[in-house]
Amino acid sequence: MPNQPAYTWIIGASAGIGKALAQYYAQHDAEQGDCLVLSARNEAALIDLQQSLAGGPHHVVAFDVSCYDSVLQAKNTILSRQLDIHRVIFMAGVYQPMRLGELQHAQVAQIISVNLLGAFYVTEIVLPILLAQTDNRDNRDSNRSRPQLALCASVAGYRGLPNSQPYGATKAGVINLAESLRTEYGKQLDIRLINPGFVATQLTAKNDFHMPAQLTPEQAATAIAKGLAGRRFEIHFPKRFTYVVKLISRLPYWLYFALFTR
Repeated sequence: MPNQPAYTWIIGASAGIGKALAQYYAQHDAEQGDCLVLSARNEAALIDLQQSLAGGPHHVVAFDVSCYDSVLQAKNTILSRQLDIHRVIFMAGVYQPMRLGELQHAQVAQIISVNLLGAFYVTEIVLPILLAQTDNRDNRDSNRSRPQLALCASVAGYRGLPNSQPYGATKAGVINLAESLRTEYGKQLDIRLINPGFVATQLTAKNDFHMPAQLTPEQAATAIAKGLAGRRFEIHFPKRFTYVVKLISRLPYWLYFALFTR
């Protein structure tokens, strides 16, 4: 559509890094005429965020990523509003520290449904939306030559850690999903993977251990936005921490287990 603003769709925008990312884009992309679609389950929080943001028009599309019917309804809402989606960022996630052998099964189901199934559900409905843009983009700048899909996982998905399940397993799954997306759609779409370290949010506040190199949500949002404007497939931060985790993840099993078995 002529004169249609380009939209970044942030899923998981009601709190934490997703909210900070929405605030970053509203502040920095307003001059370009870019707008946001804000999604999460908490519609009231999304509306409050929408009203606080500069620029616009920004849209609120509340839905539950763990329910496929709800995800489909969100897709239909996007299509009915004829929004030019050029970037989708999946930030939705839940977390609860648990120990194997003492799992709380209702929370396990929720974590897997939101973090992993939600990533699959959202990917399935946004792929046709983004692929439809590949033939009719106006190429306003080089960064928009291909529509972008970014999935947020975590460095917790690099390797199995003590007391990290099922969260770590879901994030490992998201990493694997993003890699597969890159192999299948990398020529048509700009596929990205986001792997944060520790960020001070309501989720990490549940931890009872020291979290090294912890960032604020605003610092994380800046790192993500700058990474998405770059060229690297994986965006990981803070690098003084994530490079150490990457090194650990490459250790042979015998050494890894010797270091981390309790």
